[in-house]
Amino acid sequence: MFKSAAAQSAPALARGYATNVTRTLFPRHYRLRHKIQNESDATPLKDGSVFVRRPTAGPTTSILSSANPSPASVSSRVPGSATTTPVSHPDLPPALNAHKAPRPEFANLTPEQIAEMRALRLENPTKYTRSYLAKKYNVSDMFVKCYIPASKEVQVSRIKAQQRSFESKGWKAQEIVVQRQKRRELW
Repeated sequence: MFKSAAAQSAPALARGYATNVTRTLFPRHYRLRHKIQNESDATPLKDGSVFVRRPTAGPTTSILSSANPSPASVSSRVPGSATTTPVSHPDLPPALNAHKAPRPEFANLTPEQIAEMRALRLENPTKYTRSYLAKKYNVSDMFVKCYIPASKEVQVSRIKAQQRSFESKGWKAQEIVVQRQKRRELW
């Protein structure tokens, strides 16, 4: 019935394990990952703070090598000099947009080619789709959509097919589709 003073002040200790006490006494962000070994590891900065160089997890070819221990020497390097860090340095993060492919060059179509595309699209819209015509004439899908839209009959048949597939779904799937449409309208 009566708890001791230690149990009342520290409820985690009363249970037999210290979960909250260890977190409040020793928060993670105050722990040091690496102790400063010598003076070359710590460099005072202009604002009074201290820059601490920690050893890297990877190879020992760090940006702050033994030849250039001070962070000022790294920031004051001249681009194109012999002491610059290589672009594929193992300690650096990957370059931004390194894998981005260049934009494709689209063809400039003549009015005759556009008329030919229209004729093909009207002839057989299931075979000559937007993507097929875009690849054949080296233009974007949006160009085909704007200049050579599908006929009204094809558009109506697509809408009817979408309605049939919607009606064949269960109530939960229908509700998901309706909610998605409402979210799109709010954009």
